[in-house]
Amino acid sequence: MTKPSLTPAERPPTEQEAPIEAPIEAPIEAPIEAPIEAPPGLAQKILQPRTLIGFLLAGVALFFVYRSGLKLDYREIWAEMRQANKLLLLAAFVIYYSSFIVRAKRWEVLLGNVGYSREQGYNMPSTAGLGEILYLSWFANCVTVARLGDAYRGYMLKRAAGVSFAVTVGTILAERLVDIAVLAALMALSALLAFRGALPQALEFALLGGIGITVAGLAGLASLRRIRPLVRRVLPARLFDIYSSLETGVIGSFRRVPFLLALTLVGWLIEGLTLYLTAAAVGVPLSVAGAVIAALASSLLSTIPLSPSGLGFTESGTVLLLTSFGMAATPAAAVVLLSRVINYWSIVGLGAILYVFSRKK
Repeated sequence: MTKPSLTPAERPPTEQEAPIEAPIEAPIEAPIEAPIEAPPGLAQKILQPRTLIGFLLAGVALFFVYRSGLKLDYREIWAEMRQANKLLLLAAFVIYYSSFIVRAKRWEVLLGNVGYSREQGYNMPSTAGLGEILYLSWFANCVTVARLGDAYRGYMLKRAAGVSFAVTVGTILAERLVDIAVLAALMALSALLAFRGALPQALEFALLGGIGITVAGLAGLASLRRIRPLVRRVLPARLFDIYSSLETGVIGSFRRVPFLLALTLVGWLIEGLTLYLTAAAVGVPLSVAGAVIAALASSLLSTIPLSPSGLGFTESGTVLLLTSFGMAATPAAAVVLLSRVINYWSIVGLGAILYVFSRKK
């Protein structure tokens, strides 16, 4: 029995006749990775020997600054802190916490760049949900060493949205690279404005460190694709899949770069404004450029992996930097300690509460 012939209207179009459609941008695909087991609870991490040693090293760093030639008196420092303007401190606190909105939005952009968005079919958290994950990761960094909060952030998003852990960590690495690049550029510009090229030695080390990390990061980014064949030959297939996913996250994140740079710049300026208001609350003069420099140097010091969020080293280095600006040692110590109440101890306290009640942990 022969099939009835189709009329031209019923016949499907041939390849030549088919209409040409605009290509649809699909999410970046990453190799399937093995399931990621839940990390140990943060309480276990805090009680690990290396974390306890980190707190001990923080105390040693603070002790050496206290016994240095700065002639610090803890009673005078406490008196300066108690007399600080409470309204200005509250303003500094509110402004500092607004940076988490900016950082959550930036991470949302980075994730969207690799195809992780609701438009692409992923059950992604809202900007507020990403902010919660981000804040919990900062809390983890404040109570553990070696910045374990970054990996914890990747785990929480994998659990919440079912996305690749390695690709997510790649977006976090890209975020860190953008942070360091903007930090180094902003610090250099602020230093030129504040010191007209004659930089204090402490600031030179911080600036050179930021530039060095930026150059190394950019060189690493440029070499990822080139070393891929070598990595494929060296690594087992399972580890290469993880490397490939990580590479996808890092390289794929660099889209909409001007928007990413703008968000990063706003975030760092908020850090500087927070320190400026804290100094104003204590009643000591500090220029806007000087506040930006000190805040950026403090953030750079907080990445030291020897103690939780650079505890001890951050306070010591920032006090020395402020005194190199001509600020007296006692008010400088008061400014730094009040600043750390805002950007470290408040995260420890509020983060612990959020950790207890959050479903994303």
